[in-house]
Amino acid sequence: MYIVINGKINNFLFSLNDYLNRNTSFIKRFDEGTFIWGVSRVYSVEKPGSKILLYLSMDEEKGFNGGIVLSGEIKEIGELKEKYWPEGEWPHYIALKVRYIPRSVIEEKDPKKWKYASREKLKELFNFRPLPGIQKLDDKIGEEIEKLLKN
Repeated sequence: MYIVINGKINNFLFSLNDYLNRNTSFIKRFDEGTFIWGVSRVYSVEKPGSKILLYLSMDEEKGFNGGIVLSGEIKEIGELKEKYWPEGEWPHYIALKVRYIPRSVIEEKDPKKWKYASREKLKELFNFRPLPGIQKLDDKIGEEIEKLLKN
């Protein structure tokens, strides 16, 4: 089973920068290759070993139409003691071992140039529409979405 969790692009860009450059003292607590994400609450399905697909909502200002930009596996979940992300308050963190991030997401600063599993593609190929909160997907669809991230 895969779990889809939602987020905002500005928080993703902050976590991506920390993932790539290891700027904060918080990220340095984890092995390289760890991506930090925040959630307002932890559900029973979110536990070490769970596979995660990170969906970013549409951001018109950045020209991003919404879609899945990262696949990972939960290494650790914990309570966050200080503010980490620029937008919102997220009392819990999820440390993810990254499985896939499209090369364009890592190399391009402009989200309009990213290649990712877009909201339109998710609906067209899998009849999947991300909703607020978390959603479960079966392994077959999760694996197909990971293939989209590799291309």
